[in-house]
Amino acid sequence: MHYPLLDGVPGPPTITPGDLRTGRRCEFGLLVEADVRLGRRDVVPSAPDAVRDRFGAAGREWEAEVTRRLTLEHHDGVRDARGLDHEATLRLLADPSVRLVHQAPVRTGRFTGRADHLLRGDDGRWIVAETKLARSAHAHALAQVAAYAEALQEAGAQVAPFVRLYLGDGSVVDTPLEDVTEDLAAVRSRVLEVLETHLGEDAPVAWGDPRWRACLRCDACRAELSASGDVGIVAGVSSYRRRLLLHAGVTTAAALAQRTDPVEGLEPEDLAAMSAQARLQLVEPTRDQPLAFEVHTPAVLPEPSPGDVFFDFEGDPMWRDGPDDDPGLEYLFGCLTTEDGERFTPFWAHDRAEERQALVDFVDWVGERRRRWPAMHVYHYAGYEQTALTRLTARHDVYRDEVAALIDDGVLIDLYAVVKSSVRVGSPSYSIKRLEPLYMGADLRDPDGVTGGGESILEYQRYRDAVAEGDAALAAERLSDLGQYNEYDCLSTLRLRDWLLDNAT
Repeated sequence: MHYPLLDGVPGPPTITPGDLRTGRRCEFGLLVEADVRLGRRDVVPSAPDAVRDRFGAAGREWEAEVTRRLTLEHHDGVRDARGLDHEATLRLLADPSVRLVHQAPVRTGRFTGRADHLLRGDDGRWIVAETKLARSAHAHALAQVAAYAEALQEAGAQVAPFVRLYLGDGSVVDTPLEDVTEDLAAVRSRVLEVLETHLGEDAPVAWGDPRWRACLRCDACRAELSASGDVGIVAGVSSYRRRLLLHAGVTTAAALAQRTDPVEGLEPEDLAAMSAQARLQLVEPTRDQPLAFEVHTPAVLPEPSPGDVFFDFEGDPMWRDGPDDDPGLEYLFGCLTTEDGERFTPFWAHDRAEERQALVDFVDWVGERRRRWPAMHVYHYAGYEQTALTRLTARHDVYRDEVAALIDDGVLIDLYAVVKSSVRVGSPSYSIKRLEPLYMGADLRDPDGVTGGGESILEYQRYRDAVAEGDAALAAERLSDLGQYNEYDCLSTLRLRDWLLDNAT
């Protein structure tokens, strides 16, 4: 956003596509950004996010690839508008020799941005297009490209009656402009209303102001949640439930922990569960009890079998075998077994052919264990493993029935679902890494190693870089680190299963 100075006083804001996206997601975050620009507050430190950084880099690579392809298709009439202004863009569009414009600045009185691509259609009208790494046409992307189209239309350019998205799966999606304008108008109007209202006030935005929606997930929200002990830090308190609690005067986790009176809009059992969760999160950790917990319903788990497998995927969501390939590679199927002591069995894959072979080998291996131990199960944490296996059978057109049978026969056991249905823990997150103080003891993970999914994505990219540079020793070291990280996740899954058996059944 930009606030022009009128006689030394900030005037009405000019907004950008980023402001539309932020305003749709989090009005509080939008106003924090505005306060930074107005000099009312310091910048909120951004939490490191390896996945976000990796996606950002992949998005830039994909945009460059689409730009290259379009340039080859329209080689005689291509212009790059970087460094130009809106008026220069309009002059390019009026030149009949120009067929394609990249990075075109567009502006109206209250909106400014830069369109990825403008393509002259067969009828002479300009198709406004954006490149997005996503595999589907999200509402924000459509609103963004529609905003560019409207700005050009307002300036007198002849614009096609549809907008275009080049998506990360290689598809090209055209959407009638009239199908997007209502959503764009609503979002733009609300963003301008929020910014203009706040501009008329002297103080920075206050956390908890009921006029502004808060997403509870962005950097600005997380900082305020933590600093204030906000009720939103309690696991299970969604944005909607938080609004109901705030309306009832329950603003902090401490207040929720003590709440016994009803809250309008919340079922009594839901309120009781959230209150219990808040009480657990307020328990100070001790050496003997590093994480508070309570069992509210006995866990339902099968009897242990010597053939049980503790399973975890490692994947790179950005990997692709060429620009037309479906993004994502499951590069490690990690399995821990216990019939002959704890033994880690990895199935590695570093390209599409190897991924297919790893899937086949894994399913065959599980099948052999089922024949030897019919009561065995494959334990994992959260739904990714089951979803990824199903997706891989479709991608490689192999073992669809076999994987479906594993699911239908109840062989796959999601311990996250077991935890959520039986145990409450004193943590705002129920990720398996947050639960490990319950059961890992002296084996808690090394904070200096590969400790999270985002870090593993970056580590795998470092491995690939080492391979590309011909540094076999460094590549082997990176791969060893990834294998150890995955083995630990499998061990954590085993220990969690055993802890549930000992404490929650």
